[in-house]
Amino acid sequence: MNKETLHHQIENILSRLIGEDNELIERPIVPAYVQKNLRHQLRPYQQAALEHLLFMEGKPSSNHLLFLMATGSGKTNVLAASILYLYKQKGFQNFLFFVNSDSIIRKTKENLLNPNSNKYLFNPEGIEVNGERISVQVVDVFPKEKSKQTIYLKLTTIQKLHNELTHPRENGLTYQSLAEEELILLSDEAHHINVQTKKKGKKKETKEEVEEKNWESTVSNIMSANPKNRMLEFTATLNLDNDQLFDKYKDKVLFQYDLPRFMNEEYSKNVLLAKHTEDDESKMLKATLMNQYRKYVALENEIDLKPVIMYKSNTITLSKRSQEVFTQMIQELSEPKLKKFVQREKNTHRGTSTVWEEVFNYYDSTDLFKVIRDLRNDFTQDTILIVNSKEIFSEKDAVLLNSLEDMNNPIRAIFAVAKLNEGWDVLNLFDIVRLSEKASNTQKATDSEAQLIGRGARYYPFKYNGKKSFKRRFDLLGKKLSVLESLHYHTINESAYIKNLIKSLDAAGIQTKEEKYTRYEAKLKKKFKDKPLYKNGKIYINRSVKTTPEDYNSFEKYAIDTRVSYTFERTEEEQYGKRSQSNSTLSNLFTEVQLPLEKRMIQKAIQRNPFFSFSVLKKYIPSLENIRNFIESPSFMGGCQIFVRIPRGMSIADLSKKEQLTFIDRYLLYIEEKMKLNFSKEKGTAEFIGEPFANYIEENYVIETNSVNTNNRTLNTQVISSRSMRGQDWYIYDQAIGNPLEWALIEEIHQFLESLQENYKSIFLVRNERRVKFREIEGVRGFMPDFLLFMEDEKFSYQLFIEPKGSHLIAQDEWKEKFMLSLTEREDIEVLHDGKEVRLIGFKFYSDKNVDKQAFREDFVKKLDITGPIQEEFKLDY
Repeated sequence: MNKETLHHQIENILSRLIGEDNELIERPIVPAYVQKNLRHQLRPYQQAALEHLLFMEGKPSSNHLLFLMATGSGKTNVLAASILYLYKQKGFQNFLFFVNSDSIIRKTKENLLNPNSNKYLFNPEGIEVNGERISVQVVDVFPKEKSKQTIYLKLTTIQKLHNELTHPRENGLTYQSLAEEELILLSDEAHHINVQTKKKGKKKETKEEVEEKNWESTVSNIMSANPKNRMLEFTATLNLDNDQLFDKYKDKVLFQYDLPRFMNEEYSKNVLLAKHTEDDESKMLKATLMNQYRKYVALENEIDLKPVIMYKSNTITLSKRSQEVFTQMIQELSEPKLKKFVQREKNTHRGTSTVWEEVFNYYDSTDLFKVIRDLRNDFTQDTILIVNSKEIFSEKDAVLLNSLEDMNNPIRAIFAVAKLNEGWDVLNLFDIVRLSEKASNTQKATDSEAQLIGRGARYYPFKYNGKKSFKRRFDLLGKKLSVLESLHYHTINESAYIKNLIKSLDAAGIQTKEEKYTRYEAKLKKKFKDKPLYKNGKIYINRSVKTTPEDYNSFEKYAIDTRVSYTFERTEEEQYGKRSQSNSTLSNLFTEVQLPLEKRMIQKAIQRNPFFSFSVLKKYIPSLENIRNFIESPSFMGGCQIFVRIPRGMSIADLSKKEQLTFIDRYLLYIEEKMKLNFSKEKGTAEFIGEPFANYIEENYVIETNSVNTNNRTLNTQVISSRSMRGQDWYIYDQAIGNPLEWALIEEIHQFLESLQENYKSIFLVRNERRVKFREIEGVRGFMPDFLLFMEDEKFSYQLFIEPKGSHLIAQDEWKEKFMLSLTEREDIEVLHDGKEVRLIGFKFYSDKNVDKQAFREDFVKKLDITGPIQEEFKLDY
């Protein structure tokens, strides 16, 4: 069976249309008002999800679509963006949100209705489209008379919705009332309404399955109540290996972003399994010390972080008893007792290169009296939340549970039974402790644990050195900081249980890292420290200056294309013809014509977008005198051309003024996004100033990596290793740490070495470990080349820029190559030196493709006036 879904088909179409036969067909552009009215910047994959939604407009089966996205990937952010788009672009005002759980309803209210919540997804300052304020109003029944600029939102569980429609009451929701409304149905955790589909052919059904079967029928009836109704489903859990589910959803899976991809792209915490053999009390103490260590690391680095730990039990009785044992353990902890525990664990983990070795080395050199005082202050009755799911807990506890990231939320520890799964969005959970008494080792139990681990793996976006990130930053910077980007699942070390847990994690797509780190350390060679380059040499870095109004006096300065092309979409039948037509055939049915840019049309489009008010534009174009200058100047709109691909037989005059205006609107959205992206207050210059070499080159640098376990295999995702450089005096470190492409480059330089030595002396290759940064000349982007090569001859000193680049990154980093090549092409390059004159030379990228390698070799030989490489075998020792 062909397992290709709608998502794959869209991707294939977009990839074929972009760049095929030089066709100028762009990906759909998410309107600027969507991002403007969201609290958080859309991540690239969320942007892609919305582009797929836009792509499907007007196409068959666009009334029922599903986003299949990993837990923690921001499905609700995509949902919020979809509401904005469907309201503004398609005129929908009624949105019916339904889900399986009351807890998700509470969470969604915070997401969509409470501007004072840190979980609120819209702009807290208000929703505004085209200068008009939009309100979101929660309702039980959609009003017949609707207010303008209002989004009506009904939030309910599928159970309540089913009962409400099955047993209608006066002034309540009925199928008849719904038939009079145009609805957008928003189904969260959509897998709960597919029992009827999944269980086809099954003779006997459970009570729960019968209920869920009825829910699925209810949703189907709502959809058919009005032909204009549409449904968007959101879930992280949809088993497309089930043939019935695949048949139902193959043409509905609009976007797919699974958990392995989410984790590989560094949007999650790293997940580590900590296998313990100790009793539960010792396990709790050890895990708590790990959790507290995270707090200390955060404080040392001025990071606002309140790490939370969960103690998970199998029964309410055990949970209560464990909480009592834990509280007593903390209160009775003494300095001698803790010191003995720390010494024992330090000896156990000595030489293991694990995070535990780091943790207990830290405590061994710390004032343990202060540690005990901190533990007693941090873990008290007021900071421990008991959430035994079979018991009713208060609304106050529910609020605390769903706002754990707030620094004024006191909770540090949670004692829980069963699951806290769907609807629980926690970011600062860093440790989960599985208490072992009466714990089940079945596959069902470990499946539930894997789901909990997946939720705990959500990344906590903290600020470091003033910058906030939503992705991991410290995978290669050692254990001390990477501990703030890791989730530890503390579990029993029992083979049967571990085997089932690994199966469950693999099935859920959760990748786990081993606790053992591989540590690579490179030291500056002692011999090099005696060289003049290290003692008195300089690294030449270009000076940055503040940008001026002249730096932004044309679209070119923002990298805005002044010639663009769009496709005019006709009716579905005219645009797409018979479904059997291929895309290559369709491309021959269009002709490209230029859109006349009339001044009044541009004015009308500008008035529809608040970004193009003069007060806003003036911030991005300081030299702008008035709106007329923006519209008429050849440096701005007056120099732009918009082309439209229309079906053959049509002319531009066949497009209504309203249709023509939509293309100007799209172009203005593109301009807005480019301006925001490329505007900066600093730019690089062509003046290079010498800085002391020793200040920028680390004497020692360390890289630590760990492995990813998936499907019972171990993969090194960084492909990093170390090779000895003993006897290679031209390389300044004793070890070459890098990936295969970087090693290949080092070997390439070695092939040139004999020829270089004939013309140059004191040849030194320097690995730039994120220390030496340049800024593009007359531009704002920063660049840190991986390698710098320093050489001398009788007349000059040379600083050479060399960058290995994976072929998949060449297009997006093309500007870096242009910067390096410009160093020998620009006449205005000025190097402020003392002593011997300095020349700066940059080369083409060294890539993993043979054609790129050859281009690099030819460039290297030509610019340095040397012969080709000596083809001798050069092996770096492991």
